[in-house]
Amino acid sequence: MFTLVRINLPSIVRDHDGRLVTHVNPDHVWDYVMKNHASWHTSDVNVLYMTRRHIQEDTSLIVDVTSPDALADFLTKHIAPLKYVRGIWVLNMAKMRFFVMPPDRPRDFSRFTVTIDALPQHMNKVYDTISAFEPGRDIIINYIAQTFESFNASILVSVLARSRGHMEAFVETHLKPLDGVMDYEITGISKTTRLATPEQWQESVGPYFVSPGGEHVKDIDAYDDSWMAGC
Repeated sequence: MFTLVRINLPSIVRDHDGRLVTHVNPDHVWDYVMKNHASWHTSDVNVLYMTRRHIQEDTSLIVDVTSPDALADFLTKHIAPLKYVRGIWVLNMAKMRFFVMPPDRPRDFSRFTVTIDALPQHMNKVYDTISAFEPGRDIIINYIAQTFESFNASILVSVLARSRGHMEAFVETHLKPLDGVMDYEITGISKTTRLATPEQWQESVGPYFVSPGGEHVKDIDAYDDSWMAGC
């Protein structure tokens, strides 16, 4: 059972009276996890990956757990007591697919997530179409999951892109035109790191790796704004 745990850490925290202001180190959660995560792995919980979204003021963990109760125990023991944490948001990640990365892929690509609002009747088709995209020169899909996180957000896609412009052009030309896609949100990821050992990673993620076998993602000129004509 894969889950995405978003941990909210406001940059400014006030006391109950609103008078005492604390400016919180944005790496407060990140540093805490890096220092302690090795001792958190159990037969029920495998902490795989960590990302940070600077603008949203949150740090996220991808966790493989055996049950919702095991996840709740993990969060209340290790995350909730951390000072300055304001909230914890859990997204179930169903039908996880991790895609085999090209061995010669550029290492300087930026990471983004795309949250897609897909009509329920079209959800599986949208999911399968995105899953089939083969890596292109400028865009590589990392993983996809069905999250059902709200009435207006049902699919989460992790993407590596040459730039923000390439990312936006890819979504406009390849995702937005799909039948059933009502809306989307692109979010930049500030930094990432793998937390699991190679053995733990293979145990949790290995069975979910697939090779895409559909449409090749066309090369994108991020400075060509012709795709905006239909917006």
